[in-house]
Amino acid sequence: MFLASFIPQHISNKTVIRVYRILAWIKVPQSVREKNYEHNLQYLKNMNPKLWQDPLACIENQAQWGEVRFGAGKHHNMGYSGCEIMAAYNAQKALRGAGTAEEMTEMIRLFEANGAALWGAFGTSPWAVVQYFKKQGLDVLLSYGEDDIINVIEQKSQVMIATVYNDRYDITRQIHTVCITRGQTGGFVVHNAYFKDRDGTYIASPSYRTLREAIAHISNYQTKLICLMGISVNA
Repeated sequence: MFLASFIPQHISNKTVIRVYRILAWIKVPQSVREKNYEHNLQYLKNMNPKLWQDPLACIENQAQWGEVRFGAGKHHNMGYSGCEIMAAYNAQKALRGAGTAEEMTEMIRLFEANGAALWGAFGTSPWAVVQYFKKQGLDVLLSYGEDDIINVIEQKSQVMIATVYNDRYDITRQIHTVCITRGQTGGFVVHNAYFKDRDGTYIASPSYRTLREAIAHISNYQTKLICLMGISVNA
């Protein structure tokens, strides 16, 4: 148990993000990126059109994205390691309305070129997601767990992206990244956190009263925050 808990308990959040940045230095080969792009474009065009047309529809079902390619390798696909890209897409959609299959396909290719950690096996560097939104001219606040910055994000940011340890005591339960939006009647809603309705369909979470409460419910274990982005359109 000590070995499993060592990283989440003893390695600083900033160091974890630095490691992600280092793992992203080696790019997914361009030939692989282009093959993935062609495959993904055709596959995503045939996906449920509601996802692209409905401005309120977010990606909730990462487990069912195993046929969407991301990175280089036998197990490199969006179902396995695409949570950061899905969080970025959901955040962008929450800010700007309906998206398209083409936009998602292009986003995957972009992060394969700049951000895929260990060719995508470890997902995408959260720092690359920060830079993606900054290049769009959006305001981005970043917290590594500092209470004062979390408070500002909770009060002012339009949409949030949280990267967490699923279990603060067990690194083998991995890291997950989600988008958190503001509920229509207040509160905070978590997307792509494996919530299901009675018939087994993946859905958004209930609305939580506070941002910290929403983060605490990203997994079924004792979640620990690694970093939190607050993203807003410039006033």
